[in-house]
Amino acid sequence: MANELHDLYKALKPDEWRKTNAFSGDIKLVQDLFFDPFATDGERKEQLAHWLQGVGNQPCLFGRIAAANDWIHYCILTGDDFIEKSDEEIAQEIEKSLIAWKRRSVRPTANFSTPAFGFVLIAVSQALAAAAPDEHLLAFSTKLLELWGAAKTHEKPSGDMNWETLYLQNPDTKDYYRFTFSVDFFCAQGDKRWWHDHRSPGGLMFTANSVGHMKRYREWYEKKKDQSDWMLEVAMLTIANSAKTDYGKATWLRGLDGGKPIESGVACPFSNPAQIKKPLVDKDWTKYAGWLHTDHAIRREEFFNSAPAPSPEIGSRVYMEDFTYLYDPKLQDNLRFVQGEKVSEEEIAEKIGTVDTWRELYQTPRRIIKFGPPKAEDEKRIKALLEEGRKWRLSKEELAELSL
Repeated sequence: MANELHDLYKALKPDEWRKTNAFSGDIKLVQDLFFDPFATDGERKEQLAHWLQGVGNQPCLFGRIAAANDWIHYCILTGDDFIEKSDEEIAQEIEKSLIAWKRRSVRPTANFSTPAFGFVLIAVSQALAAAAPDEHLLAFSTKLLELWGAAKTHEKPSGDMNWETLYLQNPDTKDYYRFTFSVDFFCAQGDKRWWHDHRSPGGLMFTANSVGHMKRYREWYEKKKDQSDWMLEVAMLTIANSAKTDYGKATWLRGLDGGKPIESGVACPFSNPAQIKKPLVDKDWTKYAGWLHTDHAIRREEFFNSAPAPSPEIGSRVYMEDFTYLYDPKLQDNLRFVQGEKVSEEEIAEKIGTVDTWRELYQTPRRIIKFGPPKAEDEKRIKALLEEGRKWRLSKEELAELSL
């Protein structure tokens, strides 16, 4: 069996810059639990869900909403996995989690399953968190993404994108739909660097989130009105909420030019422009800008260098990124990402099996502790860390406000 990921893990080098630039308090709190030898994967998942909800921890409002509702499926790998398991065994573990994610989301109903619009593959260890953002971490990250097996395309001239799919049945028509969306990348090294928005506690994290699946679930299962306004508003607010670092924002909304967007001829898509939230007033609804491309996964040029500030090359190039696919039904990406493409039941069965063949649906993984049962002080320590993390949870009122 191949052990390439093991060798790449052992080759990681320490981040010299981090030695004099300590992690932010929120990252440290999560890592204190992640790295505790008596913490279970269930507790790690719970603490990560807390962190994802916290104001200022991550700008993505879709992620905050999903984390608060347990609408994210997690696959957790630790340093022990990279030391003890072969590439094939790790790939099998990821595939098992991917199938469980898709099974719980395909027809989520009472007494059957709850949906997960997002998938998180997170690799946690002290070695990963402390690693330099160099060619060694790049090679490890690239290999782990390869073991995921997500489809890959090269979009000229912007770069490589990786793709995932999720299915959902319309409960009224019984038709099935496929949603396509990109894989994103985060790692601890981003904390306090210019790409602070793409940091992750504990090591590195790949995410795949379907806003179309979430939109359709809200319409079809929760019987909410057309969610197009809500989806665009949340997407724009996510960009508006990007972190203000010492080096500026990595992504930002563009202002309108004389009341008009940069893409001419595109009327305001909001059904009631007078009710647009304040941060979005006079902002372009067609394009936003950034020093990084939000659809890329592993950003070789942007993330894998030790400098905390963007290089002159990065700072002189601005990506113009699209909002129109969220609401323009004439666009192919709107069909793929938002409306969903109708597929046969046979296609879904080929990917995740039929219900009568499923032996499991969804269960949060809980790793066996190899250091023996925790003592009272161990349980008390972990309980205190989780209690501190619960302060990040969205209140019912905050969640209702984001979900309107």
